[in-house]
Amino acid sequence: MTPQDAQINTDEEIPTIKLPRDFLKCPKGDLVILIARMLQFIIQINDSNIKENERKYGLTRFHSKIAPNISVFNYFTRLTKYSLLEHSVLLSAVYYIDLLSNVYPAFNLNSLTAHRFLLTATTIASKGLCDSFCTNTHYSKVGGVQCNELNVLENEFLRKVNYRIIPRDNNITFCKMEVQKNFFILPESIESDLAPSLRQGYSSISNAGYNVLTRYYYKIIEVVGKYSSSPDKTKKVNYDIDMPAKTLHEHQQNDAVKNCSNNNSNYQTASNNIPIPQTIPQNRPKRNFDTVEERHNIYIEEKSKMNTNGLAEKLTSSSYKKQITEDKKNQILDNSIYPSSI
Repeated sequence: MTPQDAQINTDEEIPTIKLPRDFLKCPKGDLVILIARMLQFIIQINDSNIKENERKYGLTRFHSKIAPNISVFNYFTRLTKYSLLEHSVLLSAVYYIDLLSNVYPAFNLNSLTAHRFLLTATTIASKGLCDSFCTNTHYSKVGGVQCNELNVLENEFLRKVNYRIIPRDNNITFCKMEVQKNFFILPESIESDLAPSLRQGYSSISNAGYNVLTRYYYKIIEVVGKYSSSPDKTKKVNYDIDMPAKTLHEHQQNDAVKNCSNNNSNYQTASNNIPIPQTIPQNRPKRNFDTVEERHNIYIEEKSKMNTNGLAEKLTSSSYKKQITEDKKNQILDNSIYPSSI
């Protein structure tokens, strides 16, 4: 038996899990494994150039003195579990790698920067994408750093990307321009300030951002979905998109899929065989509030209409809120969960 035949037989023995097309419906445990594979894949590539990169650019605030003992998978799992991270936050951590490395050449993801970067990225993504989030005191304890150090890392990241933390198709282009031009690009002035070659890219800004994380989700599955494609061997399983073969073949001919290879990702492949939705879903709910307070008032009003067994009164009572806060605090702020410093 040849080595190639042996490899094929080995692959056939590994079970395959079909993941849903919507990343929000993907089991969080499987999503963590996929992202950990992607991170370890990038780290393995960049670790070979650590010394050269340090000589050229020097150290960044994300560098550790030595590589932490905890693996990337275990650390990422820890952040997900004890900080209650959402699906969009997990995928944004991968998106932020591209965003920061394109505007900050001194940074690349390696064994010395991965842990501090993941802590910073998940903290910022939670604040930017979620309605509720924890404090920096909690995030720092879970991540194993001092709170003031996390504050410095958060400020460093935000300043480098000009606070463009919401995933958008044109963020990387705009951040690069802002670094070169030394001014912030505003939507209302885009047509007059940008060169004609860049206006075309901005023309789709109304749809930009709704597909970015979905595209990253598909791309991660394509690159490291197979067990043999990543150095991370946490779970012996292959991942694939749950999609009929006919539908997949039709999407292979779609020009929108081909355009995916032209983005600024650090880990593109020649094959683009996964469909990517290019339009905003028609049934996407409209935002009918401008502030958190308005959102809260609308929520209470809707609950009041139900008025089932005094549920609305219970939700608005201060004693109930205090009870929920204390239960959540006791659940996730146990001192026994905190690691040693990284």
